[in-house]
Amino acid sequence: MIPISEILTPVHVNLALAATDQVGGVDEVLSKLNGDPRILDWDALKQSITERNAPAISCGACGICIAHGRTNAVQSLVMAAGRSTAGLTSSHVKEPVRLVFVAGIPAAFHSEYLRIVGAIARLCSDKALLGKLLSTQDPEKFVGLLSSGETKL
Repeated sequence: MIPISEILTPVHVNLALAATDQVGGVDEVLSKLNGDPRILDWDALKQSITERNAPAISCGACGICIAHGRTNAVQSLVMAAGRSTAGLTSSHVKEPVRLVFVAGIPAAFHSEYLRIVGAIARLCSDKALLGKLLSTQDPEKFVGLLSSGETKL
């Protein structure tokens, strides 16, 4: 089991998304991964994530989007995250989407991607943790919050 702290690095966290809709938010977060050495084929990774058109889900106070793709374009798990202060519009949820996560998962990882996606959804369901994720101004602390929350799951 690979912990989130080994997949998501602070340099891949954008706490001030400029996008106004979910599609733009996913693209903006995904762009943080461009140039990551774990990515073997950028265009294939981008296609695997965008063609899924991941729906946003409601966490009560806001929506979150966990866009992911299983692909041979990555040699190991990669992840980026973003937050929108104003919230992104989405056709999937009534609430504004405030958090966007993007993950590239090697095709050979059959269950690890389910664990990562499920962990993020459960972590964002915790109202206290969600509040901290929505308010922190430090990408390193953002990753730390996810990591410490993951150890409690």
